[in-house]
Amino acid sequence: MHEARPAGGPHHTRSTSRALPRPESARTPDAWTKDSCKTQGKTGKGAFPAAQQRKSAPRTTLGCIRLGCRKQGRVDEVRMSNTIGTRSIYRDCLIVGFAMFAVFFGAGNLIFPPQIGFVAGAGWAKALCGLLLTGMLLPVLTVIALGLCGGSVERLTAPIASWFGSALLFVSLVFLAWMIAVPRTASVAFETGFMTLAPSLNAHICVWIFIPLFFAVTIYFALDRSNVIDRIGRILTPLLLGLLGIIVIWSVLAPLGTPVDTGVAGAAPFGMGLITGYQTGDVFGGLMFGIIFIEAVRDRGYTDKTGFKTVLFGAAVVTFFGLLFVYGGLEYLGATGSGVLGSDVTQANLLTRLVAELAGRFGANALAIAVVLACLTTAVGATAVLAKYIVQWSGGRVSYRAGVWFVSLTSLVQSFGGVDHIVALAEPFFRLFYPAGICIVLLGILSCFFTNDGVWKGATLMAILMGFVDLILSVSGKMGIVVPTHLQAFYDALPLSSVGFAWLVPAIIGGVLGGVWWQIAGMPNVSHVDTF
Repeated sequence: MHEARPAGGPHHTRSTSRALPRPESARTPDAWTKDSCKTQGKTGKGAFPAAQQRKSAPRTTLGCIRLGCRKQGRVDEVRMSNTIGTRSIYRDCLIVGFAMFAVFFGAGNLIFPPQIGFVAGAGWAKALCGLLLTGMLLPVLTVIALGLCGGSVERLTAPIASWFGSALLFVSLVFLAWMIAVPRTASVAFETGFMTLAPSLNAHICVWIFIPLFFAVTIYFALDRSNVIDRIGRILTPLLLGLLGIIVIWSVLAPLGTPVDTGVAGAAPFGMGLITGYQTGDVFGGLMFGIIFIEAVRDRGYTDKTGFKTVLFGAAVVTFFGLLFVYGGLEYLGATGSGVLGSDVTQANLLTRLVAELAGRFGANALAIAVVLACLTTAVGATAVLAKYIVQWSGGRVSYRAGVWFVSLTSLVQSFGGVDHIVALAEPFFRLFYPAGICIVLLGILSCFFTNDGVWKGATLMAILMGFVDLILSVSGKMGIVVPTHLQAFYDALPLSSVGFAWLVPAIIGGVLGGVWWQIAGMPNVSHVDTF
């Protein structure tokens, strides 16, 4: 038997750090010893039958380890890498990565890239670089930040305040996912997908049939909590990627035309791509839905730190390149149509017009099916996460199955309001909280450098304050309310305000001042180092 680790072990970087409670799901086999199974004459692979090691799922093997050794008050250092081959790691990276791609790639993301390319024209490559940063890299980094900082929003935001993560997650899930994201998927799937496939049918009648069927399929995929990622990654995403791949490859092999100079010169295309990616809101998607990908990795048996990071980073790479392939292809399609279509084409109809010009009716139908699949994958992922948190918020009094049904039925009612109504509800939330979301993700990725809690507190506070200023200016402008001229002048004078990043410099200043004050006051810090 080995003695327990002292409280001031390697999970602390300095004596002033206070340890975070370690969730059971995050525990690793690192704490187990070889002695417990050696007493039975077994250790490592020999502790279990070979058939069980390879034929059973990694999840089952882990269960055997825990029941066989911990039940007797002992622990066993049996690495899960013994039962997980290289081929399985590659496969799991693809499955989790495909699912992550599908959940991030909502139907709204089909609209933005071609619009950027259409407006940028010959400058589409610069615009793609801007979109790459905020629309592809940041969302993927969000999931990585969660994985590196304990696997939950609460642990990620612990340096800010113990209650901050729970509050941010509750507001995000209720107002962004539940009231906006899930209902919008059904509305977009009907308006952009189904009605393209069946334009001659009566929309007022069909909507009452399509939306209930859409949520019935969502419920089917989301009900099996343990296999929701497999169902998205193995079934839905390959179909979605296949259809989008046909459109992208077709646009490259037989382009509509040559990208023309649209008058957007200099650095303007980059800024346009940057702000458009910022407006997708996928950073909050990562904060809300990242937990299902992290749990999916652990459920496959990767409970040691090295294996977990390998699969999580591998899945993130798959997601990033999937987004780059689709976003880049659709943006190029828009650029090739900049000299073909008139400038009066609307953003909502642009992609449909481009694909119809490119591939006729076949292309339009393929796009419509892709839209429905993109909406469905997002709806399934969001519903599964919301149901999981309903179970948590209710203290287990509400089952996961009941949560799935409740989310789906309430979202079904909201879906009948239409896309425009739902989208209008989202803007205030994004303006208020999105700067803080990006700030938290960046701090989480660089948590090994920012171990001073004052940096987190000061930067996040200033990001929220600047988000509030942005919200006031936006709402007052739409309602015709006159705001003080000095407030507008102050906002316009801030660096990067023209591309939506007016909060960045104040957040940096807030982080510096907060860190200095925290250090002088000698306050304790929450360590994010090695909190896996």
